[in-house]
Amino acid sequence: MRLNITDFAKIKNADIIVDGITVIAGENNTGKSTIGKILFSIFNSVSNIEDKIEKQRIKEIEETIMMSIHNYIRLTSNDIILNNISLASVKISEDVSKLQEQEDVQDQKDVYDKTYNIIESAIESLLLTETQSYKYHVLVDDITEKVFEIFRLSKEKITRELISLHFRDVFHRQINSLAEPKSIAELKLYIKGRTVEFSFSQNQCKKFASEVSIMHKAIYIDNPFIVEKLTGNGDLNPMDKFLKDLLIGSKTSDNMEGIIGKLLAKEKLEEITKTLEKVIDGEIVIEKSDEHYLSEKGINTPVSFNNLSTGMKSFVILKMLIENGMVKEKDVLVLDEPEIHLHPQWQVVYAELIVLLQKHFDLTIIITTHSPYFLDAINLFSIKYGIDKKVNFYLSSMENTGVEINRVTDNIDLIYKKMASPIQMLDTLRYELNNN
Repeated sequence: MRLNITDFAKIKNADIIVDGITVIAGENNTGKSTIGKILFSIFNSVSNIEDKIEKQRIKEIEETIMMSIHNYIRLTSNDIILNNISLASVKISEDVSKLQEQEDVQDQKDVYDKTYNIIESAIESLLLTETQSYKYHVLVDDITEKVFEIFRLSKEKITRELISLHFRDVFHRQINSLAEPKSIAELKLYIKGRTVEFSFSQNQCKKFASEVSIMHKAIYIDNPFIVEKLTGNGDLNPMDKFLKDLLIGSKTSDNMEGIIGKLLAKEKLEEITKTLEKVIDGEIVIEKSDEHYLSEKGINTPVSFNNLSTGMKSFVILKMLIENGMVKEKDVLVLDEPEIHLHPQWQVVYAELIVLLQKHFDLTIIITTHSPYFLDAINLFSIKYGIDKKVNFYLSSMENTGVEINRVTDNIDLIYKKMASPIQMLDTLRYELNNN
């Protein structure tokens, strides 16, 4: 894949290969995290977009039927009625969708009449009781009018709105260029010769065109403390909420959930497990209170996630994602400064894990980093495990017109030089102090 960015937030221009492992280094405040957030937003806003639109329509129809029944008939809500309304909403949505696809869009009167008949039949089955005829027809009229309005909105318009909402949540309504707010922000993702395009103006998606369906998800990890929030419903940003749902997914459904993914993952996990055990040699335990613990070999009492070191929490996140089968082939994994809470020794172990994950799951991994240890480890382990041809390095910098991100794969010494400049500054200071 390749990602092209123009006038998006702080980034003036970037053209980035995102295939295998992509490492982005640079000073603070130079747009590194923006790359990962863009990919998170692209994949998770448009993946399975047809299903998302259908679910939203069903939800709107369900709410419409519920409100109309209460307004006109004053039924007392109970579980049976609520369940029947849900079933009727799905049936109405399916039937009207087929009708909209088959009928000539110019003949709106005919479409409306057939929509009325579909809803009349559904409501008649739903109520299973005689109602005053004038009320019954008022009810059907009311629902038909609202359902007709729901389907009058085109899929293209709904898609653009869903994309806008997702990007605005992630970027806090700062999608367009911060330097030139009136400019058009453009994103182009190239996948095997096909293009997915986005254009934004005033934080609104104005264009979405895709030659390929996006089916995979993007996982964004930048906050080890998310493992302390696996219970409860605290306020989380979109990236943390998505990650939390993946981490607890295995306990919110029956035992069959994800079992095939887990078994497939086990076939590839031997090397990864051995590396992970260098830091975590134990099992994750979930108590009846939904509290999570790490039960390590040689320690009698399991340790609450809240009491783990921040570095250990980083490894726990990977362990849970892997063991729960939540990392799928071809997924996108975004790691924003993963080394920030890790001792250099653990940075090396973490880097090896990332390289092994890419090798065995063919992931697209985007990493931002400030650490020469972590950078060097990614570089060396990619050579050791034979994926160095799928690793690219970029250096971000602030220019007069905004952030520029340049590929330096053939000269990563430029990154080391940038990282070494503070050491050179301290050496100069040390020399001055010693000679005063």
